[in-house]
Amino acid sequence: MEHALTVRLPDLVYQAARNMAERQGISINRLVKEAISEKAERSLDERLSQAYDLLAADSEETEIESAFAIQAEALLL
Repeated sequence: MEHALTVRLPDLVYQAARNMAERQGISINRLVKEAISEKAERSLDERLSQAYDLLAADSEETEIESAFAIQAEALLL
């Protein structure tokens, strides 16, 4: 399932995105989707790393459910 999203960009940002998309031979829509996907993956990787670090530091004091929720989110990507 895909959803539509309207994003307002300053003219300079739009022009830069349009130029970048043209150089890569893709649409602005695809450029934005790829950029958001990459950002989401990096964010999830960082959160997983932090959760594992917390578990490794003191597993008895760590909220296990939070770490499992992050793992579940990673599986959905």
